[in-house]
Amino acid sequence: MHALFVSHSAELMGAERSLAALVGEAVRARGHQVTVTLPGDGPLRAQLAATGAEVVVLPTRLWMGRRYGPAVGAVRLLQTLASVPRYRRLLERTRPDVVVTNSAVVPAGAIAARIARVPHVWVVRESLLSNPSLRSALPRAVIARLIARLSDGVVAVSTYAAGQVTSAVPMARAKLSVIPPPVESGPAGASEPAVDRPAALERLLLLGRHSAEKGQQDAVEALAICAGQGRAFTLTLAGVGDGEARRHLTDLAGRYGVETQLETVGWTDDPAGLYARADATLMLSRNEAYGRVTLESLRSGTPVIGYRAGATTEILAGGGGLLVDPDAGALASALLELAADREAFGRLTAEAIRRGRELATEPSPAARFVAYLEELRAVS
Repeated sequence: MHALFVSHSAELMGAERSLAALVGEAVRARGHQVTVTLPGDGPLRAQLAATGAEVVVLPTRLWMGRRYGPAVGAVRLLQTLASVPRYRRLLERTRPDVVVTNSAVVPAGAIAARIARVPHVWVVRESLLSNPSLRSALPRAVIARLIARLSDGVVAVSTYAAGQVTSAVPMARAKLSVIPPPVESGPAGASEPAVDRPAALERLLLLGRHSAEKGQQDAVEALAICAGQGRAFTLTLAGVGDGEARRHLTDLAGRYGVETQLETVGWTDDPAGLYARADATLMLSRNEAYGRVTLESLRSGTPVIGYRAGATTEILAGGGGLLVDPDAGALASALLELAADREAFGRLTAEAIRRGRELATEPSPAARFVAYLEELRAVS
């Protein structure tokens, strides 16, 4: 089988790391030929090349983005459509058996595959209808319908993400599957959970690019509420982005009077090391389509304190975490209660270590995803 994967980014965030794992499974474990398109150069390129896949840089635009208001969104949509002929030429050259689009935000490969009559699978990794960061000139329900129409199969990374598609397109249930993204060990994941965890809650960690959606402001506000109650936690915000993002968060902490309790990290290639040093990881997204950070933290044996929202509830249903209402005050109350009750925090940590060991023995979803592609090809 020859699979062509379309990536919306050349960075190494969660979706891109999952893509690298899928490609590695297809090439190394199953012996398939894989071509991957990237919109530009970036660290993902080296990761993919190391698997033996062919990597092609094919500039394209997205049809959804944080700053895609009506005017900008219309321009980006036209630019996206203008890139479709490039994908058609690539399909003519490479002749893949199946095309996989790795994100809901990039449509050019899907359109080209439909024109060329090549089977196409769309992976929905986003909270398609509710994430405020996903703006477009097209209504979200229209995008959901186009995703279903332009695909022979749709794979959602969680039941929550699947529900976002089917609420807009009920008929999509017939072609929709839920396959969680692979979270591999090594620099992108976690090793054997530690057993020498401290019995007190003091060091907090939140990973994610700075945005209102990821909850960094709630975390800083909760830090200030706890400090006002005499409990000084330390908080590391990792992967927040460029210097402007770090300055904004530092200024925010200064306004709350907790700047000495805050550490910001622009980027890290060692999230496993951060989990190992933290007493608990915060997951504060209100629209988390999956929650790779939640799974990585549990695989490190670090408990997760998460908002009762999105797919965070699905992952923590297996244990190892605490769900709270999506509010800085509720988060602060939970932190204070856990810090005051060492036995309760010890039980939560032990549960996270148990859950981490269970997750480490589960088969990777990458094999399931590649098998799904093989079955699709067989019936196409």
